[in-house]
Amino acid sequence: MQVFNQQTYPQNLWVTGLPILILAFVCLSSVCHPTWATEKERAEAFVSFEYRADGKCQILSEGGKLVVLHNSHPNREISYRLVRYFAGVPQTRVVGQLNASGAGEPLGCSRVDGRDQLWKVERASFQ
Repeated sequence: MQVFNQQTYPQNLWVTGLPILILAFVCLSSVCHPTWATEKERAEAFVSFEYRADGKCQILSEGGKLVVLHNSHPNREISYRLVRYFAGVPQTRVVGQLNASGAGEPLGCSRVDGRDQLWKVERASFQ
């Protein structure tokens, strides 16, 4: 006849119940506070790039345009961090703030010495 060990039963319940409790907490916290998970995504939705015809960029490299960063949110400033890519290789990071519905922030030319240059949003958040 096997003897029931009372000391192992609570430990087994704790081990199997803990992951369920953690999963329930994560699910409830994301439902109760959806802004925790989507704050970054929401700020990035208001950041956009505009490509303008510009004489200096055209002289620098044929087909080049001035890249301007815009915040389209009507009343909130956005802090951002961008990564600049030149010829497909990450180069530097650009950090700054965009005013609400402002004129935009010129970043540079889309082509330099015949090679493409672009910026990607790495991080954006509301102020």
